[in-house]
Amino acid sequence: MASRSISQVRWNICLLLLALLLLSWGYFVISFAHEFQTIKQQSSQQVSTLALGLEERSRRMFQVFDILLLDIAEHQQCYQPEAINSMFNRWLERTPELSALLIVDPDSGQILTSVNKDPLPEDLSFSLMTNTKNSDSSMQITEKVYRNSHGQNLVAIVRQFSRSGRQLQVVALVQIDHLLDFHKDAELGPDGSVAILHHNGVLLARTPDGNDLVGRSFADGPLFTQHLKKSPVGISRAPRSTDGVSRIVAHRKLSDFPLVVTVGTSTEWIFAAWQKRLYNVLFIQVVISLTILISMLILHRTLARMEQAEDRLNEREEHFRAVADSSVDAVLSVNNSERIGFWSRGAERIFACSAAEAIGMPISCFLQFEFEENPVTLKQLTSSENSWIQGRAIEVQGQRKDGWLFPTELSISAGNTAGKPFYTLIVRNISERKQMEERIRRMASHDNLTRLPNRGLLMDRLNMAMAQVRRQGGQFALLFLDLDEFKPINDIHGHDVGDQLLQQVAERLLTATRESDTVARVGGDEFALLLSNIKDEEAVSNACRHILRSLRKKFTINGIEASISCSIGVVLFNGQDTSGNELIGLADMAMYTVKRGGKNRFAFAAESGNRLPES
Repeated sequence: MASRSISQVRWNICLLLLALLLLSWGYFVISFAHEFQTIKQQSSQQVSTLALGLEERSRRMFQVFDILLLDIAEHQQCYQPEAINSMFNRWLERTPELSALLIVDPDSGQILTSVNKDPLPEDLSFSLMTNTKNSDSSMQITEKVYRNSHGQNLVAIVRQFSRSGRQLQVVALVQIDHLLDFHKDAELGPDGSVAILHHNGVLLARTPDGNDLVGRSFADGPLFTQHLKKSPVGISRAPRSTDGVSRIVAHRKLSDFPLVVTVGTSTEWIFAAWQKRLYNVLFIQVVISLTILISMLILHRTLARMEQAEDRLNEREEHFRAVADSSVDAVLSVNNSERIGFWSRGAERIFACSAAEAIGMPISCFLQFEFEENPVTLKQLTSSENSWIQGRAIEVQGQRKDGWLFPTELSISAGNTAGKPFYTLIVRNISERKQMEERIRRMASHDNLTRLPNRGLLMDRLNMAMAQVRRQGGQFALLFLDLDEFKPINDIHGHDVGDQLLQQVAERLLTATRESDTVARVGGDEFALLLSNIKDEEAVSNACRHILRSLRKKFTINGIEASISCSIGVVLFNGQDTSGNELIGLADMAMYTVKRGGKNRFAFAAESGNRLPES
């Protein structure tokens, strides 16, 4: 609908402008059409051709300088300063337009290397630092005009490059007046002019007698406020306010360099033969006609481009929406205020919130951003200091509409439209993956049947306890426990009953020990207990008696009563030179001593005093 409306407006405006043009020329066409068209076409063609020639001349010269700056930047990486200075001298000798070549540090404004034909302008260093410090890596032409000791106009051409982590600039000072040499042979009349301006309106060079105007800004003049906005190439009427001469001027804006070239010829000189008869009427008619033609062309092209751009935008938006809605992940778009602008169907499923409710809400209602354990905003998270985050998946905490928190994996992409940043977020619910990782981690360190730590985790804790005792002092006890009479119960009643009996034994061992102690299953009916911070052997003996009494109580499994006991081997560690495996071996030997001596008892290992088994 919008595209059809723009198309209709475009054609209506074109028809209206065409009708005005025809009406305007209706009265004058019979008397003055032939003479006017002949003079206008000849003059316009002449200045346009000259402007085109000046444009090509300027482009070729600055392309050469661009290649020069690139060559210098590349050689700066690997050549010594003496070689760089030699190369600078060769270029200055070969190129009469060049006045100086420099290497500048834009951060300090310091000139690192300089080779020049004439003394440098006094304000050069400060100007380069302020004007071009933030430029990108393409070639830049400064808007300020300098003058050397001979009164020649100079402009600075700058290209930025990186060396050893530093951002430097290579600068060429160019005598821009050399571009205007061809004006001597041009048939522009006594008041013709040729000028080169910067894109921002500063006059860089002009002939003839342009020194009093060079360096002034004409950004407020009609060339920049009207004509260049309509078209980069065209013919316009220069006002008398510049130097008192009215001219027809051909302007051409260079697309690849920030320059505008103009060639103008005096209207009095062009229309001298018929100016006395028809100056006022015909001049007004020319202005009106050119304005209508240029306006029609510009409006037609502008509206056509607007129509095409809107069609492409609508197509891309529909394509993006279709792709985002087909994803199982949540796809979000967040504006510069960190409020949601797009909410896919996947986001509706993951966050349990409809698009109508979510759009316009702060993104912090659904995602809690942190960086180095500190809460941050999305803008802070994607700042230049944290640019590594873009293009990578990070884990953040998500929150559903009902307040339920869950882990997510987030990918962020930052963009910019109309000068304002926006962010595209892809969010994946990783709750199931986290649960699976936790189960895998626990399975690797715990016994599947009893849920107790396995032998590997026991060894880790044992080594940590040994290191702590050696570092801080104190002692701990390692108990190696083997169930008595377990095998007959397992053989008679089956493995299911045996497994349930082991589970109940594990529960009683956990009840009989402290939370700071470790109870581990190391074999079929073998368990190990790590009792930390033990005061003395008597405290260990009391703990062993408590365990023996706890396991002598009858077990009831599916209506079956079972009675068992256990044999315990004990070893104390107070910093002696031994390993964890040796401690387990000592406790295991003490346990087998109890087995051979009648079971249902405990005994200390030889390294701990070799006490007799106790009940």
